[in-house]
Amino acid sequence: MKLPAYVPKPAEIGREAIIVLAGALIAAAVIGQLPSVRAWMKRQWDGAAPM
Repeated sequence: MKLPAYVPKPAEIGREAIIVLAGALIAAAVIGQLPSVRAWMKRQWDGAAPM
């Protein structure tokens, strides 16, 4: 059974997952090191509906 071309291969899914996780970790590290950015993020989320 041959999959259509628009269905990604497992290797592609894994690569994208690693890229997304690495980006999230880098963003968390940057935000953790810059108090002004952290305060700005808190102000942006003030009043947001909790999940």
